[in-house]
Amino acid sequence: MIPPFNAAGWLPPGLHRATLVEVQERLGLLSELRRVQMESVRWMVELAVRAGVERIVLNGSFVSNIIEPNDVDCVLLVGPGFPRDAAAEKELLVGLPFLDIALADQDEFGDLIGHTFATDRLGAAKGLIEVIA
Repeated sequence: MIPPFNAAGWLPPGLHRATLVEVQERLGLLSELRRVQMESVRWMVELAVRAGVERIVLNGSFVSNIIEPNDVDCVLLVGPGFPRDAAAEKELLVGLPFLDIALADQDEFGDLIGHTFATDRLGAAKGLIEVIA
């Protein structure tokens, strides 16, 4: 379940697990731009699963109460055996509309979700969404 936004417009600090349906219902329908961004998120998740990504975390203005976010920041944890599907990996590396995708090993993933993505530009703690794929 995705918790309510705080007074600053962010999710409470921490990693909040959610299905794609929950992400769409909560974040993907507020504006036409969000609907289009949500389609890219769905596309990215499908490619990530095919490629063998272990975890998917969403961040950025999409994971806020902003009606028209700039983009969706995504960090994908790759593990042993990645990529299972080279064509899917290639699509992820080329990129998808409205998404800023980082493919990360365990150390980089931990740093991104534990520090870099876990705070706003002013250093205030904020929440992230882990997609249950």
